[in-house]
Amino acid sequence: MGSFNRVEFDKEIEGLLSKAEENIPNEILPDLPYMKSVSDVHEWYDFEHKLWDTGEEIRQVVFSSKKAFSNNQIDRILNICLDVRAKRGRQSFVMLLGQTKYCDYSSVLIPLLQDEDVNGHVIDTLYKMRANSYVALVTPFLDHKQTWIRNTAKKYVLKFTDSDYTG
Repeated sequence: MGSFNRVEFDKEIEGLLSKAEENIPNEILPDLPYMKSVSDVHEWYDFEHKLWDTGEEIRQVVFSSKKAFSNNQIDRILNICLDVRAKRGRQSFVMLLGQTKYCDYSSVLIPLLQDEDVNGHVIDTLYKMRANSYVALVTPFLDHKQTWIRNTAKKYVLKFTDSDYTG
């Protein structure tokens, strides 16, 4: 992976985004049965794992190259994030936008707060973006059944609420 120039970076990211897009099923598939080990979490489809791994590959390319996404690449990432057919495979794509330079795109992710497959990752990404205008939308997650999502919501709300907030 080494150091990339812009052309090499774009070619690598484009290839990975195409790979991800090709792994999204053509229809919304039903949830699989619950895992034996975690009674309130569904098993994952193979395509969800493949998508998640591709998002992680993209993160590694960005990390090693120190380059930012182009507007076209951001649009494609957002399209994957918003595509419910991709189920939980979208989590790693939501996380790709967790930097302040992508804060302008925060409003596109807000509808995903209603999506149980990615809502915790959206809150974490909003926090990392420093997208501070969504406290009212994140506050309900302070009572979420999953501890990590509750904790992520608490971190967000504490950071972006007036300092007299005691929660």
